[in-house]
Amino acid sequence: MSGYLNEGPSVPTVLGVATAVAFAAGVPGATGAASDTLVYCLIIRKNGVAATVTFNGGMRDHTNAQDTTHYVYTGSTTADTIYYFEPALLNTAGPLQVTASVANTAIITTRAA
Repeated sequence: MSGYLNEGPSVPTVLGVATAVAFAAGVPGATGAASDTLVYCLIIRKNGVAATVTFNGGMRDHTNAQDTTHYVYTGSTTADTIYYFEPALLNTAGPLQVTASVANTAIITTRAA
C-alpha cells in the first residue's frame, strides 16, 4: 500500500523481578532517555495477591512535570488483567522505569520510539 509505514515489532518483557526495571529505546536493562520508549500493552497475570505494576519514571503529571505520585496499574486474584494503550504511551518526562510488586506476574510490551 502506497504511503503505509509499518510500526515494526514490539518486544514483550516479563518483569521477572520485584525491583525497578529501566528501559532504553524499548529494551529493558539500561537507563534510557525521555521520549525513547513506547508502551503498547501491560498484562498482569492473576496471582494469590493482586499484583501491581508501577511506572516509576518517564511519565508526566497534570502540571507537565515528571510525575512524582507514579502511575499504578492493579491486577486481580481471579483473572488476568490486560491494559492496552492505544495510542501507545510515550515516556516524555524522562527514562522509563517500571516495578512489578510480584516477580514474574507482569508482561509489558514496548518498542523504540
